[in-house]
Amino acid sequence: MGIATKGLSETTDAEIEAALAHASLPALMMSMIHMSGETSLLDGPVRPRHALMFDMDAGIASGDAAAIRRRAATIVRDYVDRGAPPPSPLPRETVERMMSVALADEAISEDARGFLLEELALGGADPRRLDIDPRALARRGESFHVVVIGAGMSGLLLGHRLAQQGVPFTILEKNDAVGGTWHENRYPGCRVDIASYSYSYSFEQGAWQHFFGPRAEVQDYFEGVAEREKLRERIRFGATVEEARWDEASRRWIVAYAQDGRRQEIEAAVLVSAIGLLNRPKIPAIPGREDFRGVQMHTARWDESVDLRGKRVAVVGTGASAFQLVPALADTTERTFVFQRRPSWMFPNPEYHAAITDEHQWCLRNLPEYARWFRIVSMWPQFDKAAGDLIMVDPDWDDGGASCSQANRVMRDELTAWITSQIDDPELLARVVPDYPPFGTRMLQDDGTWLATLSREDVELVPHGVVRLTETGVVAADGVEYAVDAVLWATGFETGRLPAIDLVGRGGTRLSEAWGDEPKGHLGITVPGFPNFFSIVGPNTGVLHSGNLIIVSECQVNYILDAIRLLVEELDELDCRSDVTEAYHARLSSELERSIFARVPSYFSNAAGKVVVCMPWKLAEYWRWTRRVDPKDFRTTRGTD
Repeated sequence: MGIATKGLSETTDAEIEAALAHASLPALMMSMIHMSGETSLLDGPVRPRHALMFDMDAGIASGDAAAIRRRAATIVRDYVDRGAPPPSPLPRETVERMMSVALADEAISEDARGFLLEELALGGADPRRLDIDPRALARRGESFHVVVIGAGMSGLLLGHRLAQQGVPFTILEKNDAVGGTWHENRYPGCRVDIASYSYSYSFEQGAWQHFFGPRAEVQDYFEGVAEREKLRERIRFGATVEEARWDEASRRWIVAYAQDGRRQEIEAAVLVSAIGLLNRPKIPAIPGREDFRGVQMHTARWDESVDLRGKRVAVVGTGASAFQLVPALADTTERTFVFQRRPSWMFPNPEYHAAITDEHQWCLRNLPEYARWFRIVSMWPQFDKAAGDLIMVDPDWDDGGASCSQANRVMRDELTAWITSQIDDPELLARVVPDYPPFGTRMLQDDGTWLATLSREDVELVPHGVVRLTETGVVAADGVEYAVDAVLWATGFETGRLPAIDLVGRGGTRLSEAWGDEPKGHLGITVPGFPNFFSIVGPNTGVLHSGNLIIVSECQVNYILDAIRLLVEELDELDCRSDVTEAYHARLSSELERSIFARVPSYFSNAAGKVVVCMPWKLAEYWRWTRRVDPKDFRTTRGTD
């Protein structure tokens, strides 16, 4: 039996010491307190000095780190000798002190503390559970039905919360499996670029094998959640929603969908879009695509039956999917051409492809509350750290557009040094250092694999976009044609709008008309004129500077569930007021105009340059705004109205 699967009582002293050598010291120190009750660990001079992703010693000197691990081994043995009892609950004040020490931050804001306490969920608690009066739900009966579009990350999340409260619901999913984008994206090298222990639900952390899970591992996680939470029986697979229309008389949504070649309908008191941002592959309208005689694939529609071994391959794009795909292909193709319109900034991350060791797995599975603390230790370095000076444009700062502020310039210099340290070829170096500020586009994770791949003799980085395809190749913007057997489109997704669903609200207003090219909604969740309709990961709720979309989705599901509670217990209709939405959108637009997101053209923006995908807020602020619904923000209708 390997150490990873051993329980506390089965592990020898030597194995315990070996396992603790792999532990994250901040998480370990907090687990020591849970096991022993010794809060004096918080008062000593030896404590984490910084919060950097997967710096296991957190800046603690090696001698002090070894002493902590020796003390931890003693505490673990004593804990086992006492029968490994469940840790006693700690006062909130103590837990907040522990957070300050573990995260090396004495100035955690009130909002951030509240958020982190929910994420910790110590003692198996579920702080985000929101209870609906079961008597009111019983009075509503089966007529109160929620329809959710999509069984990806956010749809499963809402499904769990609805099932938890006994709310009748159906999830309509166009695919034959759960997982959404993780089910659809099967290209070689696909993996999550958020730490696995952060990219998981607060109520079900999962048992990850890698610090950044490969696609199959992430898909298995969502499959497991659907199985354990018994959500499959609520999902209609192969159901493509075509139309949803609000019926004024019944105050219901009539949802039409195609399944097994037949058009079917279902009624809903509440309709929720859990479609998300990454569901419609984008392929540029480039002349000659229909003439090309070789293979064409978008990364999100990968055909696993196609054999690219020994082929000449063109990869169009250098964003997140290309970063993962190209290194995975290069060992098997004859030659790979990478067509780049603009290079991406990359954040140094030596653990990006690393597996979690068996010894660390033992810590995560056995040490009381260790995994919960490891979650927030993994999350904190990316939580709201890039807000403020790093993404907001300083009007008095001018270095020719290379950065947007002094703090942003420091970041630029650090990232440029990381890139420069890996490249010997001056021509290649000039092609891979961006000429725009960091955070102007999505920041990518890199452990050196990308630049090492571009430095290979059989890989060529072409610093131009593609303007035309011929029968046998690709023509770049400089007029040079490259003969290839396959064109792989790593060109991202259509963003900012719902896919081909005809959503018709009050008075026959179509959402496509109401939104046009600039979708908007209060908090990115609810839209005036579309009663009892809510969106998860809707307009301007993508995050590029903080946290991840699971955090955003949990905030939004909390808000939506509170709206459903109001609709079950008190109301028949919630229709967000136009003035509330416009006021929120004005604040949002003003903040975005001051940010770097509005200065660098990207998929974040529409054709007019308006940012429609991402938010500028601190996630701690957004968490506070979405904790409860304010009925005053809505036009409300009661059953007797």
